[in-house]
Amino acid sequence: MQQPIVFGSLNLEHDGWTPDGRGGGHLDKWYAAHEELARLPLDVLFCQERTHSAANGQHLMHVAERMLAMRGFLAPASPAESPNPCAVFVREDTFRVTGQWPQSANWWHAPCAVSVTYSEEPVRIQLASVHLSSRSAAQRKTETENIITWQQPQRALVVAGDFNSYSASGLETTPAPDWPNLPDQRHRAQRTLDGHTPDTVPDRILTSVGMADAAVLAARLGHAGALDPTASMIPGKWPRQGPAQRIDRQYVSGALAPALRSFEVVPLPGLSDHALTLSTWDPDLFLAGLHCHSSSDQRSGTGLDGA
Repeated sequence: MQQPIVFGSLNLEHDGWTPDGRGGGHLDKWYAAHEELARLPLDVLFCQERTHSAANGQHLMHVAERMLAMRGFLAPASPAESPNPCAVFVREDTFRVTGQWPQSANWWHAPCAVSVTYSEEPVRIQLASVHLSSRSAAQRKTETENIITWQQPQRALVVAGDFNSYSASGLETTPAPDWPNLPDQRHRAQRTLDGHTPDTVPDRILTSVGMADAAVLAARLGHAGALDPTASMIPGKWPRQGPAQRIDRQYVSGALAPALRSFEVVPLPGLSDHALTLSTWDPDLFLAGLHCHSSSDQRSGTGLDGA
């Protein structure tokens, strides 16, 4: 019997770097986080904020490959203003890598996009780790419009990461920030459309083309905790930005949705201000979803103007 497929995603704050107060620092949190990750039966790990992973010939990437027993891919260098590239790690016993697709135009953080196949199914899967702009709703919209071009009849999509925006599901369990009275007015300007309306545009774009939010799927199946907050997990660190929010999400092409078994939000106290998200998928139903992906309708009933 095949083992379940497990996708993990983690924004490890500044790649686990801990400043020492004298202009230097150390990577103890990086090693501790990867020791935790290595204990999990991950088949794909989507990573954000790999700030130090390109240094010294991608030394940390190669250390991570050994610790995780997975093959790693790092995105191109991000703009100088925010050098935090994304990465993807793949367990090659589960997925066969067929290509990597570097891109940086029209992105604040360059995504890491890797194509794979599963079993003998010819439909490729685009695995993409993304970190949408924290600065601009307009930039996040452009980046999400880039994402949906990856989904094609012969290419399914699994995309995970930090979306720096909110869900339009209507099922959220975390209270929204009190936007008009938020002490951090810059955060308010960056995360809303008009100072009052939270930015849910990325979620609405993705679901309008048939993508499914794995946490929302799990919540509808009655899985407790699936919609728990994922960011601002360190109490008191960002008090001016309101309560912790669910901005780290995993999306899959709609044909894969029936394969979901479970979704978890796993806080990593002391290691990152973001939680690890974990989704588990039935291998037979995942394969069946790939098989029918090319003939499925890549649309949903609700577009950006719907509700």
